[in-house]
Amino acid sequence: MLFTLRGIIFVAVVAESARAFAQQSSSGSTFKEPSINLQRPHEDRSPSDSLRHLAKECQRLGIDSFDVYGDFNSTAESSFLRRFEAEIAEELGMEDAVFMPSGGMAQSIALLIHAANKSPSFACHHTSHLLLHEQDAYRELLHMDPVIISTEQRATGKCMSIPPMMFRDVQQNLDQHGNTVSTLILELPHREIGGKLTPWQDVLQMQSYCRQRGIKFHLDGARIFEATTGYGDMSLKEIASVFDSVYISFYKGLGAISGAMLLGSKDFCDAARVNLRRFGGNLYTLLPYAISGWSGFRRQWRLESGEDEQLAGADVPDPIMSFQDKKNKLVGLVGALAAESQIARVLSFDPEEPETSMVHGFLRASPKDCAKALDQVEKDTNVRVLSRVRPVEESEPQYKVGFRSRFEWAMGESNGHVSDETYMLGLRALAGALSSEGD
Repeated sequence: MLFTLRGIIFVAVVAESARAFAQQSSSGSTFKEPSINLQRPHEDRSPSDSLRHLAKECQRLGIDSFDVYGDFNSTAESSFLRRFEAEIAEELGMEDAVFMPSGGMAQSIALLIHAANKSPSFACHHTSHLLLHEQDAYRELLHMDPVIISTEQRATGKCMSIPPMMFRDVQQNLDQHGNTVSTLILELPHREIGGKLTPWQDVLQMQSYCRQRGIKFHLDGARIFEATTGYGDMSLKEIASVFDSVYISFYKGLGAISGAMLLGSKDFCDAARVNLRRFGGNLYTLLPYAISGWSGFRRQWRLESGEDEQLAGADVPDPIMSFQDKKNKLVGLVGALAAESQIARVLSFDPEEPETSMVHGFLRASPKDCAKALDQVEKDTNVRVLSRVRPVEESEPQYKVGFRSRFEWAMGESNGHVSDETYMLGLRALAGALSSEGD
């Protein structure tokens, strides 16, 4: 009897599976369900599952050809990438948009363009991604200098909560620098301080201040979709309209593989495409990232409001959680956890009431003790409360009031569908484990 290569492989796989099952049965062990992860906002797909999902999305979106080097000279009628860019530009009310591989590239390009006819200097909050996570690219690659606007000196409360950048902070700092600043960057929400938002009236005052002084106003909108929940009924267009340029991310709240979009005027985006080529960012094809981003936007933003009939019946969570739903769930959970004295003794949240669908938590135990307690809780309850905990540095204000570990909690379509009872079970068990270690 002849076997094809595929048949031989299939038989081998089945045989190996049977042997594994027999070993499990003979040893008396059972298959364990995967742990419930309370910190993971998006579904944890394997690489092969992710690629299969992208293939389905290509069919659903009617994409039958690759983009080539950014499709700079193509139209929306002939290029899926240009259609994607046009759709995002329309949603945010901007003239044009350029898809890019990363947010770091997008924001660096924005700074270069805005500084072209002015000073190589920009202003931003002291927790800006450009200062903390990009290896000083602004200095080493762009040859630019920052005016750092710190609000750390105004930290208050149980966890020494750092406030967001306000208009008075901007005015006090920029008045001292005359006309040397080309760009003011505002992050909405401020990721490093728990998703806090600058009050909208302050945002408008910043816009007016910048216009009077010829300063470009740039939005670090990596989490702009989350920001909409903190500004009442404001649309993305209303938020974006205040800024000269906007950067948004697709892999954070939208759950894409990677990718970013830089938006602004037609002239600004034309210049951005030139700089994208200079940065080496116009890859031969951006299709996997662009499809993932477009799919995430349609699934997480458009479908939640019933706008996207094309994706009806798509591979999406049921029921769909809007960003407001995610925020509401997080607010309710944080309030319930803070009300339990045993939990409150070891854990505090910043802000005390989440302003968006994300918040930061602070623990008094060390990262090592937290890791030990988290492993024990997972073993006992099959709930992974936290999968990533970072140390609080001695230079941080939270360290001075006794906190040694911190974590970020972002509510998404994955952990958003976990029951409140499971959250309470996991956090109570963690508080108990940490209290026992402290005795």
